[in-house]
Amino acid sequence: MADVFISHSSADRKFAEVLHRHMTSEGLSVFLAPLSLSPGQRWSEAILKSLEASPWVLFLASRAACSSPWVQQELGAAIAKQKKLVPIVWDMTASELPGWTGQIQAIDLTGASAENIKVQITAIAEQVKADKAKGLIIAGLLIAGLLIIAKG
Repeated sequence: MADVFISHSSADRKFAEVLHRHMTSEGLSVFLAPLSLSPGQRWSEAILKSLEASPWVLFLASRAACSSPWVQQELGAAIAKQKKLVPIVWDMTASELPGWTGQIQAIDLTGASAENIKVQITAIAEQVKADKAKGLIIAGLLIAGLLIIAKG
């Protein structure tokens, strides 16, 4: 299971790959279709399974992505499955985000320097890692509780 699913338009692949590299360098498992799918794999099924399994969805919200029917499907699924969805805008304003994504606090990289972009992406990675650690602690406590009950 990936920690993060990156939803993007193929027009934004270079930025998606930069984001993927940064997130993986932070120790996170990241699904990015062009890098994560194997040759011959049924991509629509694999994308849906990964989206369902990933708690976080980073939406690279460009004009191209907002007009992509595939990206719109991914966003609809992310919202329906109550994923932690983070729109990242850079060639449009957050007020131009489509539908329900416009009601989610976005990260605006418009005019940001490379250093500021790195800082903001690192902040997202830290949130994902904190969320993941919290989940591991809860799972550990549940397992400990079951062990105690089984011994009792």
